[in-house]
Amino acid sequence: MADTGEILVVIPARGGSKRLPRKNVLPLAGKPLICWTIEEALDAKLNARIMVTSDDDEILAIARQYESEGVIAYQRPDKLATDNASTADVLIDAVKAEQAAGHDPKTLVLLQPTSPLRNADDIRAALDVFREGGCEDTVVAVCEVDHPTAWVGTIGDASRLEGIDLSGKRSQDYRKEYRLNGAVYVVRTDCLVSSGSLFTERMCASVMPRARSLDVDEAVDFRICESLIGG
Repeated sequence: MADTGEILVVIPARGGSKRLPRKNVLPLAGKPLICWTIEEALDAKLNARIMVTSDDDEILAIARQYESEGVIAYQRPDKLATDNASTADVLIDAVKAEQAAGHDPKTLVLLQPTSPLRNADDIRAALDVFREGGCEDTVVAVCEVDHPTAWVGTIGDASRLEGIDLSGKRSQDYRKEYRLNGAVYVVRTDCLVSSGSLFTERMCASVMPRARSLDVDEAVDFRICESLIGG
């Protein structure tokens, strides 16, 4: 069993968004999108410190509404609020801010606010894989793909479809495949800081249902989430 040590949950939320402007504060079923992730992080009861890192005053103000429950509203440096700033850089900055405040997180849990359907059970399940599964570096949440990747191809010249498996096999005849869904990441902080990356060759997977794996990137994703929550 891996020793997770002190846990830091990081919820990164920029103010800017090109395809769906201000998406992190848009009201989803009556509350800002980011609140769904903050509240599930609290509900997971990980005995963790929870940090919302943002460049945006409105997002930070929302995070401060949860300060009495232990949520930290952290204003990231301006250099980490650009399109070129990587998620890993933002996370490393969060770790260093915690260390400067006298804390020494051994495990970091990344929860992106664009996965509002991910729940506390999904968060705990990923951490369980990290603890119990012999994972050495990172656990990533995944979901089963809708169709075999053998059915995925490219379109070449003259609209020619290329690279598709034309054997006629049924979807159930292929081995199950999974994709990253972006909902939960669990990583050793020392691995993150030393490598500068969330990803390694020794990742483990925590499987989530497709129904909770929707990532809000465009307006249509937002509407689908509203429909699922309301349904």
